[in-house]
Amino acid sequence: MTSRSKTQSTNAKTLLIWLGGAVAVIGLVAIVVAGAGSVDNSGHPDLQGDPQIVGDSLAALPSGAQVDPAAGEPVPEVNGADFDGTPVSITDNGKAKIIVFLAHWCPNCQQEVPEVTEWLEQNTVPDNVEILSVATSISSARDNFPPSDWLEDENWPVPVVLDSVASDIGVAYGVSAFPLWAMVDVDGNLVTRITGAGQVDLNFWTNALAAA
Repeated sequence: MTSRSKTQSTNAKTLLIWLGGAVAVIGLVAIVVAGAGSVDNSGHPDLQGDPQIVGDSLAALPSGAQVDPAAGEPVPEVNGADFDGTPVSITDNGKAKIIVFLAHWCPNCQQEVPEVTEWLEQNTVPDNVEILSVATSISSARDNFPPSDWLEDENWPVPVVLDSVASDIGVAYGVSAFPLWAMVDVDGNLVTRITGAGQVDLNFWTNALAAA
């Protein structure tokens, strides 16, 4: 790497660290997580994920926070599967990541999914950035169930990791509202988390993370 390239990389990472501390991480239109408690999805074995999670959990994102308390910390690594059992992982593979946590019953998630799908149809994600999603807070007692049908109907093109009945991935990432976006740099460290529909500019974030 040339001296100029090192300077550009350092400047990009400095920008991301600043954004991680300064960005408003709670959107006004976020749906706050209500305690799911013990959910009986026994009639839907395809919706009982068993993800393996490695690493310390991130601090929960406080309601109304202007600074993400977990910015700069390594994110937990996840080895799981999608609705069909196909392996899907969130690991430190040298790529930056944009991870969106979706709840099928959340109206703002239902608004976000088609908008993101349209954006992906019209734009190209940089090679060193990947977009992933986590289907979490799944309950057969709530609206728009099952999430597998919902995302299939929306032609959702993003790889999905199916969370456990206890929402272990969501807990590990400190999810407090939906939808929640976690921005992760190429070193596997959290840049920031953002909640609420329409709060994420994918043009900005894919380019900023790619440049870091």
